[in-house]
Amino acid sequence: MYGIDPITELEGLVIESRGGTKKSPNYRNPGHSLLLAYVLKKIQNANISDLEIYVASNSSNYKSIDDRKVLYDGDFKINLNSITDFESFLKSIKKSIKQSGQKKGSTGGNSTKRITLFSKTANLKDLFTSDVEVQLNKQTESELEYIYQRIKKRFRQSRFRKELLEAYDNTCAITGSKVIDLLEAAHIQPYDGAYTSVVSNGILLRSDIHDLFDSQKDGKRLINISVDYKIEVHISLENSEYWGYNGKDIKLPKEIINYPKFL
Repeated sequence: MYGIDPITELEGLVIESRGGTKKSPNYRNPGHSLLLAYVLKKIQNANISDLEIYVASNSSNYKSIDDRKVLYDGDFKINLNSITDFESFLKSIKKSIKQSGQKKGSTGGNSTKRITLFSKTANLKDLFTSDVEVQLNKQTESELEYIYQRIKKRFRQSRFRKELLEAYDNTCAITGSKVIDLLEAAHIQPYDGAYTSVVSNGILLRSDIHDLFDSQKDGKRLINISVDYKIEVHISLENSEYWGYNGKDIKLPKEIINYPKFL
């Protein structure tokens, strides 16, 4: 998320990761690692030369904001333009974050690592609501690529999603699901800058429905919505659980002005 972090009192990009034990299935936390890689790579591609990283965990181990600074090569102001080996850089940063705030003799980091990324010269908020493409080194696990795609989608739709959640009363327009963590803002006309992220050019969908709405086969969406707000499921999904939605009406927003505009 982007905002003013109450711990560091800095306005920047805040990333939080909850750790666990080796017995926990979330011990490796691949989603957080990939998110951090995505963010740092995107900042590097944007030629930002004064990145500052702070550990924003709520811990008594930190006596001042200086204690929270994450160092790279002995400097807390990081010039990503000078990084030639991104993987080594990423490992160094992750190690510094893990070791931050450790008491002498401790072998592990905090169970919760919350970090704030800050730049005096660059607008990180605009950077992470744009549609700049970022390429990371290929991962060996296919699920990491899926997480990466979900992260990209979430980054550029935070405000848009909030407006659609309000318009649709926190309900998927097709399935009726009210599980907020699964609801996403789908663009009807493809994203092409902030002017396309308006409520009437969007629809609130459960994440799997959103993927099908964005996917095509034979030139048709796998799940489409007609101009009269009828759900159209592609014939290739006839034997799936999604076929039951075919021909049904979508849930419309509370206000007519927010009704989605389909061609």
